[in-house]
Formats: sequence, structure tokens, C-alpha cells
Amino acid sequence: MPISALADVDEATSPPAPSSAPGSKPAAKISCLACRAAKRKCLTPDAFTVCKRCTDQGLECEYQKHRRGRRKKNADEARAPSRSHSRSPSRHESPPSRPLADRERPDKGRSIPSSAISRHSIRFSHVVPIEGDSSPYIPRPSSQPPATGGANLALLGSDCPDPVMSGFLSEADAYELFEFYFHHLNVAVAILDPVLHTATYCRDKSSLLFSAVLTVTAKIIRPEAYPSCLLIANKLVGQAVEYGLCSIEVVQAIIMLTHWKKADDSSSWRKVGYAIRMAQELRLNQRAPRPLPRNERQAREILNRERCWLNLIVADYHLAMHHSLPRMIAQDDVDDPAEWITEHPHLPCPGEAVIAPWISFSRLTRLFADMLASMNGSPSNLRSLHWLEMEYKRWHRRWIEKNSEYGFLQQQVAMIKMCGSLLHFHICEYHLLFTARYRSNGTTMDTSEPSQLSYAFAECTDVALGLLDIFQTDFVAHGYLPFCFNMTWVGVAITSVWLIKNIGAMDKRDRKAVILKLTEVADSTAAASRSSEDMSAYTHRLLKHLLDSASPNWQRAKPSAARDGDAGSASSGPTPGVIAPPHTWTVSSAQQMIQDNLWNPSIFQDIPALRTDAQHQQCVTGNSAYNDNHPPPDPVAQQIPGDVLFPAADDDIWKLLFPL
Repeated sequence: MPISALADVDEATSPPAPSSAPGSKPAAKISCLACRAAKRKCLTPDAFTVCKRCTDQGLECEYQKHRRGRRKKNADEARAPSRSHSRSPSRHESPPSRPLADRERPDKGRSIPSSAISRHSIRFSHVVPIEGDSSPYIPRPSSQPPATGGANLALLGSDCPDPVMSGFLSEADAYELFEFYFHHLNVAVAILDPVLHTATYCRDKSSLLFSAVLTVTAKIIRPEAYPSCLLIANKLVGQAVEYGLCSIEVVQAIIMLTHWKKADDSSSWRKVGYAIRMAQELRLNQRAPRPLPRNERQAREILNRERCWLNLIVADYHLAMHHSLPRMIAQDDVDDPAEWITEHPHLPCPGEAVIAPWISFSRLTRLFADMLASMNGSPSNLRSLHWLEMEYKRWHRRWIEKNSEYGFLQQQVAMIKMCGSLLHFHICEYHLLFTARYRSNGTTMDTSEPSQLSYAFAECTDVALGLLDIFQTDFVAHGYLPFCFNMTWVGVAITSVWLIKNIGAMDKRDRKAVILKLTEVADSTAAASRSSEDMSAYTHRLLKHLLDSASPNWQRAKPSAARDGDAGSASSGPTPGVIAPPHTWTVSSAQQMIQDNLWNPSIFQDIPALRTDAQHQQCVTGNSAYNDNHPPPDPVAQQIPGDVLFPAADDDIWKLLFPL
């Protein structure tokens, strides 16, 4: 007689199972619900002990008796209630080893049911997705692989102490820096959860993450300690790679050090690529089952993993666009984060709401880059541009006009407005480029005459000035420059370069507006600079260089002259020495303008003068055009040609922001 048949006879002749009584131990070992759902082995001696897997992963360990066999009808159960307690219904009703309900339910994503092959004891390799054949290479939503290299975590902390252990910062400094980080930096780019990632938690969990928070914050409020902290953080990153550590804390530290890096750091794209691979190994790209656990800490740990992946999406888009390099995260791996943002209002993390408009903005900007590369003069180009403009307007209505619905902070509103203005400028620039190439028929552009070209040019000018207005009113006025997102500096550089390159084609009023606005921004960035190597200082030097390369009449425009309109000699007819609009006017994209003017080995050697010899003679002889309101230019400014846009000493930073 088969062994299974003997087991059935023994069970039929045995007394009633004690598991039917409330609170008694089950007759046979059963797995907890969490292990059964994950198809994992449940390591526990009985149903009254929390299993090892739930203990390690902090899951709720709950047991429920198996119900095997075909379910009885309600009428039969009501007619014979006592018989259901007298014997076990699981083995006499149905012999299969799996519940019939499970066998009839289609397995989502499974092509081969395990019941079809279990009788033959067949086992397959990890590439065959069969239910029950667990493998670390098959991603499972409920499976969270442990961090590798765990034995070296202590070595990482002892071999390279954090900034507090090294004596660069005190304990009080560390708590102060953490508080500043969550009030100012984390609301700009929400990487950490302020409830989970306290100073004590980060220091105990990961010396790298603890040091990263101190480093990026010391850059702003402890600049004297920043170089030492950065040295420690970079050494810890290198040791994490050397030891093969793989944990979410390493990923978060790399993201943090990338967003608030040194201006001349060129390693961002490579480091984020390493962090993306690590995150994929940790299954951070897999959304956990919903609903979230009722335990707040468990729920926040799940959201912490998902928030980390969304931050990697933003970083991947941002670095790929501005470094002209491919993305690593496939489009299929990017979900719409708007629902994710609004699904857990009871578990707030200040700053994370801005992730949704950032990702959608990055997608639109990536689409613009593809459209610009494929422009060929076809009417389909304008249809695509119209579609992109409609998408931008929807984005603007949702995230800017209705920002109060999402609880954005003031700093986040400023960043969203900056992104929207930059995208709007690119759309207008595309329209201008298309009109200049394919619709102008070689005619000279005259801003005083209405035409498609002059209208597109004026719209581009207005939007570029509007972006600088946002910079002044939304960033400078609130003191956000020391810790704002890098997109801010990219937008200011793009529009400033475009305005100076095209100032000769503008009318007098627009020229004055451009000079005055760039002067305001230059003064603001100088005041906000904390050191000579931060982005405020680099941007200040760029703007001063742009202003010096313009005509002396334009760079010396005074606010009083702008307010007086056409009064005075500053607005009376054409001024000698002013560059007139060119006879044949062409335009390229702002990105191309920047890339064409990056490499300037020496701007003060063998450089042609900006003005002609006749104009220079007028300056020397004291022509009446250079009166008290317009004194003669200084010799240095006179030698800088109009097509040299970037200071030679700062070329490296602009190559990082606008590489070929």
C-alpha cells in the first residue's frame, strides 16, 4: 500500500485533531501567511513562534490553518456543523496537494503551473518562471534580498571614521547640520525621511550616509569643514565599492553627494550609474504590494525604498540630458509618480511632492531634444511642436497653477516655475529656429516690422527675461541659491548666453531690459556666493564676462534711463559704435551656442577687436556719443570679442554643464 494511503488510514482512525479547539497547536506544521505568499520556506517549530524570515525583514508573522479540498456548500455546512469538527476534511475530500481554488486561479505572469510537473519531481533553472522554484534572480515583489558585504560594514566605519570621529565636527555640530539639512536641502530634493533618518539612526546604520549628510550641509553653513568632510565621504564611497557593499544607504549617499557636489566634479554620471545598478540589485524598482502595513515604521521603510528609486529616475534624466549621454533606466521602469505622491498623506515626507512634476518635466524636455535633432522643415515638425506645447500647458496648469492642491513648499514652487519657464523657452526657441531656417526665405529680420520671424524672436526674448525674473523673485529674494537644484544654474546660463548673443538684433528697449536684468542677476549671484568655487560665483563670473563683451553703451545703461523711456541721449536715435542688426540673420539653438563657445585657450592673445578701427577712433578722440552718461570703455573690455562667452579660467565648469 502506498505511503500516502497509509497516512490517510492512520488519520481516519485517529482521534479528532486538537487543532480544532480554539488556541490549540495545529496538527501539522504550517507556514505563516507572509512566507506562503512569497513561496518561501517558513523556518519555525510551531505556529506560536515568529518565523526567522519575518523576524529578519520585520514582517507580521500570522498563521492560519490550511483549507484543502473542495469547499462545501453553505447548506451542507449548516446541516452538519458537528461533523466538520469530528474529522479533518482536507485529506478525504480531495487528494491534490494544492488547494483546488489555487489550481483554478490563473497565475499572473506564470506560464507553467507547478502542479503540472510536481508529480514528476522536475526542477528547472532560474530562468524558467515556475511557481515554487525560488531563485534570487527572479524578482519577486515581497522578496527583499539582504545587503551584500554585511560582514564589512563594521570595517567600513572603523577604517575611515566619520567627520565627528575625526574631530572635524562636534556632536552638537552634527545635530545642527542634520536639522538644517531637513529644513532646507531635503525639501529641495527629498532623499531621506526625517522620521526614519535621524542623526543617531544614520550614524548607527551607515557611516557613509551619516558623513554624506554632514558633507553636503557643511558646504553651506560650515564651509571651513567642507573639504575635510568631502574627503571622508569620497573615501567611504570608494571603500563601499571596494568591499562590494550593496545597501540602500549607499545609494542614497551617492544621490546626495551628486546633487550637492563640487561645481567642478565630473564624476556624477558614473556614480549615479553605479547607484542605479545597486538599486536594481536591491529591487528598489519594484513597487511593494498595497495597502501599506499599518505599522508606521514598516510603511515608512517601504516608502523609503520607493522614494529612493524615484530620485534615481530624476537624476538619470537630469544627467543624461545635460551631459548628452544615454540614460540607464528604461522607459518601462518609470511609472507616473503622481498617484504615489497622493496615496500616503498620513505618512508625510516634506519635499517628496516635487518628484512628480520633475519626472514629467524631464520627459517633456527629453522629447524636445529628440524633436530638435530631427528637425527637417517638414510640416510634421510644427505639429509635433504644437503637441509638445499642449503638453507643456497641461503640465503648467497641473503643477504651477494648482500647486496649492499638492502642498508644495515655497522653495518647491520656485523650482517648478523655473523648470516650466526653461521648457517654455525651449519651445519658443524651436519655433524661432524653424521659422528662421524654413519660413524666412532669407529676408532680413527687422524687429520694427511685424513678421513671423520678428514675432518668434520677440517671444523668445520675453520668455528668457521671464526666466531671469523668476530667478530674482523666487530664488534670490528667499535665499535659495546656496542649496537650489542644478537646473536653476543651467536655465540662467542658457538664457543669459542667448540674450547676449542676440542683443544686436533687439530694439533699444529690449537691449536696455536685457542689460539691466543681467546686471541684477550678476549682483545677486555675487552676494549669494559662499566661496569662489560655488555655482553662484561661477555664474557671477559668467554674467560679468557676458556684460563686458557687449557694447559699452549697452552695458552702461542705467535704471534711470530705462524708467525715463525715450528721454535723454540714451534713447535718441542710433548710437555710434552700437552693433546694428545683421543683414543675414541666422539662429541656432541655445545649447549649440553654448557648445560652440566653450573652449577658449586664451582670450587675451591675438584677438580681433570688437569694434572697427573707425569706431575705436571715435572712442579715442572723445566722440560726442561718449558723454557723461556713456564714458569710453576700458581697454580690457574692448579686447574681448563678442563670440567669446565663457571666462577661460572657468571653462571646465561650463564643459561639465554643457558638454558636446
